[in-house]
Amino acid sequence: MLIAARHRPERATELVRPHIGTTPEWRQRLLALMEWSLTPGLVNLAVDLIQSGQADEARGPLANNSDFWSLLYSLSETAPVRAARLVGAYLDRAWTQELPAGPNKLFGGEYLSAHSQTASAVLSRIAEAAPKPYVDNILSFVLRTAESDEASDEGSGNRWLYQQWGGSSVSAELLSALDTALRALPAADPAAAGDALTRLSGSTTEIARFLACRLYTVLGAADEALDWLCSDQRNLHLGWVDSSRWASRELIAAATVDCAADTLVRLADVLFGYYPSTEQRRRVKGGPSRCGWGQYELLSAIDPARRSDRVRRRLDELERRFPEVTPSPPSGVVTAWVTSPISDRAAAHMTDAQWRRALEKYAKPQAERSWPPQGGARELADTLRTRAGQEPSRFAAFALTLGPDMPGAYLCAIVEAAAPHLDTETWEELVLHTHRTLGEEAAFTVCRALQATPGHFTSIQLPILASYAAASSPERDTRGLDEEGTRTDLLTAGLNATRGQAAITCATLLFHDARHLSGLRPLTFRLAADPVLAVRVCAAEAVRALMNHDSQTALDAADQLMTHQDLNIHNAHTTQRLLTGALARDPSRFAPHLEAALHGPRQTMELAGQTWAVVTLQGNATPDLPTTVLQLGTMARRGAATIFASNPDHYTRLLPLLDDEDEEVRNNASAVMRHAFDLLPSQADELVQTFIASKASAGNLGELAFALHDPAGPLPPAALDACEHIVGRAAADLADIRTRHAADGRYVVTAVLRLYRQSPPSMRSRCLDIIDALSRADVPGLHAALEGER
Repeated sequence: MLIAARHRPERATELVRPHIGTTPEWRQRLLALMEWSLTPGLVNLAVDLIQSGQADEARGPLANNSDFWSLLYSLSETAPVRAARLVGAYLDRAWTQELPAGPNKLFGGEYLSAHSQTASAVLSRIAEAAPKPYVDNILSFVLRTAESDEASDEGSGNRWLYQQWGGSSVSAELLSALDTALRALPAADPAAAGDALTRLSGSTTEIARFLACRLYTVLGAADEALDWLCSDQRNLHLGWVDSSRWASRELIAAATVDCAADTLVRLADVLFGYYPSTEQRRRVKGGPSRCGWGQYELLSAIDPARRSDRVRRRLDELERRFPEVTPSPPSGVVTAWVTSPISDRAAAHMTDAQWRRALEKYAKPQAERSWPPQGGARELADTLRTRAGQEPSRFAAFALTLGPDMPGAYLCAIVEAAAPHLDTETWEELVLHTHRTLGEEAAFTVCRALQATPGHFTSIQLPILASYAAASSPERDTRGLDEEGTRTDLLTAGLNATRGQAAITCATLLFHDARHLSGLRPLTFRLAADPVLAVRVCAAEAVRALMNHDSQTALDAADQLMTHQDLNIHNAHTTQRLLTGALARDPSRFAPHLEAALHGPRQTMELAGQTWAVVTLQGNATPDLPTTVLQLGTMARRGAATIFASNPDHYTRLLPLLDDEDEEVRNNASAVMRHAFDLLPSQADELVQTFIASKASAGNLGELAFALHDPAGPLPPAALDACEHIVGRAAADLADIRTRHAADGRYVVTAVLRLYRQSPPSMRSRCLDIIDALSRADVPGLHAALEGER
């Protein structure tokens, strides 16, 4: 039917029309017909389906992020008049669907999306190729929406009130295309242009006045246009958010070329009395006056050849009042990088003296430059960082001449860039100078440099690190709790604090070697007892590193670190890694900490479940800990399932989790199926059969399909059961590239052909049945694969 409808759409319409609104099955068939076979001849049927609510889910048939506008992409080019009918029907349906939620919910609701990748191309094509059909089908919707917006008590007003030139939302594209179509009407169909102007004049909304203004600008009726403009002061303030009178100004510029003399005088009189209320308000003390700006914008649009002496004198006055600004058109949203005040090319040729003058100059606040934006000290530091990386020795020496009168960003930039390239002696001198000059301000820079080059650390730098470990930041933990009652990401908070960075630096140095063990041991112990949890979770890494050199002290520090009334101390991967290592060395001492974490806040329980699973696999669990995964809480089972799934040799431990009452547990456990055919055939068979019969199977067929993808050696017999199960559950989805199962189809096709080649005759018939099912579903890649077998 899909193929026949493309060639004989009228006959297909005649055959299927009686089935509209009959059964859910026919609704899906008609929807597929519209999505896959939409041609100009099917537009009447598509309109009926949209109007009757039978095509609310219609969208382009290919990409997963397609939408209704994708469906019209080709039609808008080949049959724009008919495409305009579909757009009108779709918008009318959207109005009836979304209006109960309020007019302000019209764009961005479940039916009419706020954004689309293809709406701009579709709407602009139709508006340019078929302006009258576009206006006929869209104008009523826009006016109705605008009137409902202005009458709404939801407080947002007209959605097009603050329109931007070149806006990217669907509503903005809809209006922009309507503007294009209206302005094309006078040349294409003058009578239609007159009718549209009448409809616009009958609406009191601002968007109707804006569109009327734009239409009058190209209509050619100069006196009528200026009479309309002067009839309501609101008509003098029509435009875009960044040029709010530009539409009115364009109308004046076009109409004053050939309007009657008395009309021009009347316009000048109106403009001489134009002082908007916003300009009459008392200006902010010290700020510039805007009084007369609106008048200047509009008076300066009058054709220069027809300006009276009175108008010229007034414009001269206004130009003196606004000497540095002129009326400008809307520009839309523009982005640019804030650049360094000195280019990389210029920086490459600067001497030290020139660098010093530049650093001193931009250390002071600079006058703001509107466009393109230019940065100051911070951006110049980026350029300095680049040069220091290229000439580390030179800039390390230069850094020693910078004092506390310079922004710290300069010195820090040199330290960051030069550190990996300096010898130990030069690095030591640079660090000492930086610390003396900037103090704690340089803590992050120095710590990260030490983490990158631990071999440069010397005993002379130990007091600097100790000062960072005793710094004031952070003063306390963030007390705000998320909806689950836990603090958000303690580790990140610690990494953004001075003492947290000091702890990570200690960890890096201890992992590197034991040369400074005597000095780093007390720092690590102190940080492990820090009153702020965010610092403790960073210190957990240092304690773990200390275990490599002084196991007993490290265990004492770990015990102290985890002994805290707030169980959120376990809500970090660093703490959990430390706990895992501690349990391996002293299970009885640290089992109570794991037991506490298993009953802590939700996120803590999941991490604790991972730790429990690792300890269980290592054989370090104590009798007082849960002995089976089913004894864990829901969140802990999620964590345990993740660990067990990544260790397929222990798949038997997670078999019960495939039928767990919690969906997330089932999903985590199902990840083991990716490795199913790496197991022994008997093990693979047990795992596959259990999975197929479990609750987890329904939502995780993709994991099983992935296992079919290129496993080493021949596929085990269980792979045939897997193929049959996938095809039986999701044959249609395997052929639908909009679904996540489309990629699975390729795995099944490849696997079933491999199974056919390697299997005895008794199993080949089952392979052929699978191939028949894939063929009926029209799974992509099947026919090409079969051709390759011949």
